[in-house]
Amino acid sequence: MAAERSTDLGKKIENRILKLAAFLHIRPNVFTKYFLTFAAILLTVLIVLGAALILLVNRYAVNIRTDLLQQNVSSISDTAAGTLSAEDMNGRYSLGKELLCETLATVSRSIDADVFVCDAAGSVILCRDRAGTAPVLGYFKSCSAHGGITINSNLLSALYQQGQLVGKATIGGTECYVAAAPIYENGNIIGSVFALSGTGIQSISVIVLRMFVISALFCLVFAFICVYYLTKRMLSPLQQMSRAAKQFASGDFSYRVKIEGSDELSDLGRAFNDMAQALNKLEGSRRSFVSNVSHELKTPMTSIGGFIDGILDGTIPPEKEKYYLGIVSAEVKRLSRLVVSMLNMSKIESGDLEMKPSRYDIADQVIHILLTFEQKIESKSIDIRGLEDFKPVYVVADQDMIYQCIYNLVDNAVKFTNNGGYIEVRLTESSGQVELKIKNSGTGIKAEDLSRVFERFYKADKSRSLDSNGAGLGLYLVKLMVEMHGGRVRAVSESEDTAEFSFTLPQQFSPVYIKETR
Repeated sequence: MAAERSTDLGKKIENRILKLAAFLHIRPNVFTKYFLTFAAILLTVLIVLGAALILLVNRYAVNIRTDLLQQNVSSISDTAAGTLSAEDMNGRYSLGKELLCETLATVSRSIDADVFVCDAAGSVILCRDRAGTAPVLGYFKSCSAHGGITINSNLLSALYQQGQLVGKATIGGTECYVAAAPIYENGNIIGSVFALSGTGIQSISVIVLRMFVISALFCLVFAFICVYYLTKRMLSPLQQMSRAAKQFASGDFSYRVKIEGSDELSDLGRAFNDMAQALNKLEGSRRSFVSNVSHELKTPMTSIGGFIDGILDGTIPPEKEKYYLGIVSAEVKRLSRLVVSMLNMSKIESGDLEMKPSRYDIADQVIHILLTFEQKIESKSIDIRGLEDFKPVYVVADQDMIYQCIYNLVDNAVKFTNNGGYIEVRLTESSGQVELKIKNSGTGIKAEDLSRVFERFYKADKSRSLDSNGAGLGLYLVKLMVEMHGGRVRAVSESEDTAEFSFTLPQQFSPVYIKETR
């Protein structure tokens, strides 16, 4: 219940703050809401503390007040008992009564109260106003202030039964604090002494309230300044992120959030900067993709269109048509491979590519793939090493996907191997893992390119002189397909003349579905 009430109170405060902001034409942004919320909470706390303090101080002052009244009425009761007798409990004048009225006036002034003496029936016979007045025919003059006061019989009964009276009561039509004590003569009650004090806020409470208000104003000003700067500092990363998001929306990914400290907002800022870097990288990849795909599509399509137009308009003689149709066929196959690679990439990243695992000999698969490159290998006089150590190695995997991985790595090796160079193939198994290494001579990989060769559309050969037919998707697909099997890929270039690509696979099928975009 307490938690629900706290939540309701928080909602009410927030709604009131939003209404206030709308009234003041203040935009209810995060900074404004936080600042006004903190300010409202602080003001509420100070008001509650002030009210509690005033109540406590007033209660304390009332207790002191009533104790003081009780002490004085007891003292005056003793004095009156030694001065008055039963016959004196009336309005006749005497020197003793005059002196007692002077005492009542002095005590009333000193304790800021109204002290008077009553007879046994509760009528006032002596008071401060009769001090210093001349008697008329042996009697005190009537007192306009106390002449109409008669103590209620219930109060007198309580006083006479208890021997004292302290509390709040209504006398003469006014509510007040009352302290009373009986006057005894030979054990009999002949009258009583009453002291009355107002029930309003005590003077000490007013002083404390004034001091608290002044102190609270200074504290509020100081607190508002601190809350303003602390809120601004706390929300600064969010404001920077808002500006950065707007720049990102316009295509500018260069903005970075300034990070200070190590709290949750700092962690969020770092994550935001990482996201910005990833977006920048993705944007570069996208532009590279557009450039690469445009080039890859434009070149063969231009060739295809040119050769077909030449055949149709007779520019190419009939005896050359078969030769140029062969070129057109090769370009069409190249376009087909590009489209298939892009489709496979899309299916893998969306998790829609279905895997069909089976148990087969991966060593036989490697040899078969090398045979498909026999013509290219012979044309470049490439020496194939390591096949003499091959033996059957069985794995459970998607045969078509692993075929594509090995094909891409061998194609990459053949493409970059120098004339008269070599390709070394090593296939090993240990601890339930199969590792395939393909190392080639020729062109190595620079250190700055090693960490990026498996990115999509990334081509280490910027000049495209060696990789004129590639789109930068082959190695990326290798990485995706191997990781889908629970394996890993690696690229190593120990010198400027060699490069090695390898991947490991668990011999038992252990799929990892990749659904996020890389």
